[in-house]
Amino acid sequence: MIGQWRYWRLKTKLLFLTLFTSALGIALVCASLIFVENQNYRKQLESELHVIASILAEQSAAALVFEDNQQLSSIIASLKRIDTIRQACVYDQQGNVMTSLAGRQQMQCPKAGPQLEVGFVGDAYRLMMPVTLDNEVVGQLFLASHLEVLRGHIRTFVFVASGIGAVILIALVFLALRLQRIVSEPILKLSETAERIAQDHDYSIRAPVSGTDELGRLGNTFNEMISTIQQQNHRILESRDSLERIVEARTSELSMANRELEAFSYSVSHDLRQPLRAVEGFGQALEEDCGDQLNDIGKDYLKRIRAASVRMAGLIDGLLILSRVSRQSMENQTIDLSQLLEEITEELQDISDEVPTEILIQPGMWIVGDSRMLRVAFQNLLANAWKYSAKEEKRVVEVVSRREGRWVSIEVRDNGVGFDMRYIDKLFVAFNRLHTPSEFGGTGIGLATVYRVVRRHHGDISATSQLGEGASFVVKLPVAEDQG
Repeated sequence: MIGQWRYWRLKTKLLFLTLFTSALGIALVCASLIFVENQNYRKQLESELHVIASILAEQSAAALVFEDNQQLSSIIASLKRIDTIRQACVYDQQGNVMTSLAGRQQMQCPKAGPQLEVGFVGDAYRLMMPVTLDNEVVGQLFLASHLEVLRGHIRTFVFVASGIGAVILIALVFLALRLQRIVSEPILKLSETAERIAQDHDYSIRAPVSGTDELGRLGNTFNEMISTIQQQNHRILESRDSLERIVEARTSELSMANRELEAFSYSVSHDLRQPLRAVEGFGQALEEDCGDQLNDIGKDYLKRIRAASVRMAGLIDGLLILSRVSRQSMENQTIDLSQLLEEITEELQDISDEVPTEILIQPGMWIVGDSRMLRVAFQNLLANAWKYSAKEEKRVVEVVSRREGRWVSIEVRDNGVGFDMRYIDKLFVAFNRLHTPSEFGGTGIGLATVYRVVRRHHGDISATSQLGEGASFVVKLPVAEDQG
């Protein structure tokens, strides 16, 4: 029952608590009255028995002196009229029984002496009183009173108390029903109002309020709260409508900007590539047809022109990739990163120089993301590691991963030249290069592209390095759920 208490309705709880406390109170009162009545009766019985014993001792003194058993029996026989007397015995100075009254149970007189237990013993009260004559002890009187009258009295008292308690309990049930109706009804109406508001989302509903007591003030406070929520909801709806209009306008502007960006990308891809191809083509033709007519300075100028056109083409390619990464839609899927890195490594080895290379890729790496974007990102990371470790006697590139909750951290490290950590804030910014073109080629767009790809995947990228001791790039991406 206790376990189901939380599921009871409020009025049921109030009724139960009222009846339980009332019944407990009535029981405690009855128990207290019975205890008090029992103690009072015991004291009364003890007092009456002492009075009777005193009278009998005074009447029996002379008969004991003269050993008049007939007189003693006559005196003791008078106790038959007293219902509470269970047993009576008269002893001489030597402790011999002179006469006795056995009562209905025909009990034998106990042996007189200091070891005789007196007072309340079991279901009887026992009294031993000396019989004196002229201040001289001539014998002893023993009386025992049973407690059957007390038990009968208590049974009667319990019966009467139970009847009165039942009447009181019935009255309390009626009062409890009235009380729980007075107390719980406003609370239940308040609860029903709250449920209606939660279900219908209608903040115009108000709870009925009656009275100015605590329950009335609670109802008024609830209505004031709902009124405040209604006002705030109205303002939120107005703000939402305004926000939707702003978002719609910004979306339209963004769409227009994307179309302009696409047009610009097409212009860069088509209009700029054509003159570059012309410069590269005529440069190659000039070198082939008129190379023998150029002196060393002319040949150097021609070489610089062709190299600049190649760098310009690479820069255009990097800008186009960066633009696509920023605006193309994402198609997330589970990707075998280890296999993807193996494919990229094979592509790098196809265009590799003669530097001995050791590529270490941890197997079984799985991530979630857009495969096209992630291929571009890790192509740039591996190409950077490949490029900046080319001056070492042996190129070593290692890719490992570790699980961190719902994320996986992929680390790409090399044994190349590294970079100065003072310029770490410029590392992922487009067109910022930490090495000169004469040292290492490049456009300065690769790591910026990697950063945008990682951020679009809601991930993170960081780098650490020491000059001459290689570099380490850590990419944090979502882990594949079926691999978790």
